[in-house]
Amino acid sequence: MTRPLTQAEREALRARLLQAGRDLFARYGLKKTTVEEVARAAGIAKGTFYLFFPSKEALYGQVLLEEVPRLVARLVERSFGATDDIREALVRFQEEVVTLIESDEIVRVLAADYRQLAQLLEGHLDLQEFQARAMDALAPLLSRLRKAQQDGQIIEGDFAEIFPVLGIVKLLAYYRKHIAPDLYPRLVTRLSQVIADGLTCPARGKE
Repeated sequence: MTRPLTQAEREALRARLLQAGRDLFARYGLKKTTVEEVARAAGIAKGTFYLFFPSKEALYGQVLLEEVPRLVARLVERSFGATDDIREALVRFQEEVVTLIESDEIVRVLAADYRQLAQLLEGHLDLQEFQARAMDALAPLLSRLRKAQQDGQIIEGDFAEIFPVLGIVKLLAYYRKHIAPDLYPRLVTRLSQVIADGLTCPARGKE
């Protein structure tokens, strides 16, 4: 008879499943990843998987919940944490968004339309909790942007309009296959600069 798992063992196995899921989902996406592959990567039996998650979608949802804070922290660190120049920070932020979307399938999902995410994980993820966690994770970034606005470094206006503008650049990543390879990186840089200029130049002109 198999002995029950201790709390420490359960936590360790759950962490292994989350890491295995994160690696496989990032590489292959949800549809192409199976429970068997996740269990194998975590070094456990398929049956043990179901002691922790009822489905691969439930695991995927949990991975997303835990990824949001990490991804936002990375974006802030590599943009606003890397320079005091607000325009340069905005450019770096947008370029890093594109880099993450290009390299990580999980980020592609997180950056896509929220309705698609809701449809993908309906019944497998508490979407209200997800929204709450996303807003908590975004708080440091929004705080920096609001401070810049208060200091007159970026244009005045409703953040419900200003913040989404920084996400427009992601469309280039989603339509990359329709853009000439030699033109694509230049478009990413140019669009990032144009948006950063639009958010900062009017404000700088008042100085």
